Amino acid sequence: MSKLEYTLKKEIPIQFIENLHEHFGASTAKKTLSSLQENSSISIRVNPLKRTNKYDDEKAVPWSDHGFILNERPSFSLDPLFHAGCYYVQDSSSMIIEKILNKIKPERNGLYLDMCAAPGGKSTILLDYLDEDGFLIANEVDPKRNSILRENILKWGRLNVGVTSLPASKFDILNCAFDLILIDAPCSGEGMFRKDAHAIEQWSSKLVKSCALTQRNILTELTPTLKEGGILIYSTCTTNKNENEFQVQALIESGEFEPVEIDLSEFSEYLVKAQTENQIIGHYLLPGISTGEGLFVSVLRKTSTSANENIRNRKFKTPFDQAHLEFKQAFPNINDNLVYWNLKDEMYAVRNHNLIEHFNLPFKMVGLPYYQMKGKNVIPLHGMAMSNIKMEHIELDEENSLQFLRKETISLPRNLKKGWTIVGFQNNPLGWLKIIDQRSNNYYPSWLRLRT
Repeated sequence: MSKLEYTLKKEIPIQFIENLHEHFGASTAKKTLSSLQENSSISIRVNPLKRTNKYDDEKAVPWSDHGFILNERPSFSLDPLFHAGCYYVQDSSSMIIEKILNKIKPERNGLYLDMCAAPGGKSTILLDYLDEDGFLIANEVDPKRNSILRENILKWGRLNVGVTSLPASKFDILNCAFDLILIDAPCSGEGMFRKDAHAIEQWSSKLVKSCALTQRNILTELTPTLKEGGILIYSTCTTNKNENEFQVQALIESGEFEPVEIDLSEFSEYLVKAQTENQIIGHYLLPGISTGEGLFVSVLRKTSTSANENIRNRKFKTPFDQAHLEFKQAFPNINDNLVYWNLKDEMYAVRNHNLIEHFNLPFKMVGLPYYQMKGKNVIPLHGMAMSNIKMEHIELDEENSLQFLRKETISLPRNLKKGWTIVGFQNNPLGWLKIIDQRSNNYYPSWLRLRT
């Protein structure tokens, strides 16, 4: 059968089909092209900070301790556990990052950067790996996507993270600062053809060239910010050599990077090796071969000292504060090791601030919003509930949980103690209520309000 003799329900660009054959061979190309006519995969990754057993009977993602593949897409927006941050809807191919981290074991007590972070799936993987160690800067330059990133970071509940919205060139003030950089680069989206019809419509050879140039610029601008010995994880959701192998090979040929050998042989049936001159420099996860959509990933180690290694980072004392006395008195069980960052009079609780306190970066968010002072009164904020603090809460059933998320009236037990309380679903916090006499005020954030 000729490489073009396919009966395709979707109009796949001929040039893409030819590239696929040339790149991977007839057998792999046929499997991938056939899979593009099927429905996209559906998978979730459970938050280890907020464990739920809801999906334990589903098929496990082979390379993830927390990932599950679903047979059909449920209505996630009508699941209180989704709003509680108990899981993230993420393509199973992307979860290979979890396995890679556990294989190469980068320094946990370091500073990480997720450069193109929205909507936040790979950031949550990095945060789970760091746990309570280290610090992650999650960056997204697009304002709308940055807002989505902050929402997902908020739900995940970790305090050792900051969000920025900067082009790669603006990170030049952080000379050799990062122990690990993940770049899930903007790309032509060939790996998303099954999932996103728009990806097919916008695809062209011109787009591939444009994306390759953008990727090269990002890599060039961020290279000086990685420490010698630091780890670079480069990924795309495309299958084109110009955006993948050629980018990685250029880094290796520069003499500044070497590929990191990772034994993924236990998953060989799901992977296609990316090789140049008999050297494995990355892996592909392709529709029809992997469990999810298309992904390329490569891991490199920086071997050189940057030209500006000895240039001191511009020092700027980021103003972190201790908690207000009134807050400590109102919530005595909160960890005393936290510091607080003031954004528009909202106090954000931050862990491991010492890793960023001298960086002059315009953060959109550092840690999670914990409380606000109104005179001498303490108003707890949503981030404190999402951070899974150890505090008794009122357990709601599913119907009342959804009513709470809609900011509508809910049924509560009688004779509740006045004051602030958390409400939750299946032992996972959803947000704050304030009990006043025979009524309650719902403090679920209006911008997160469920509208279905």
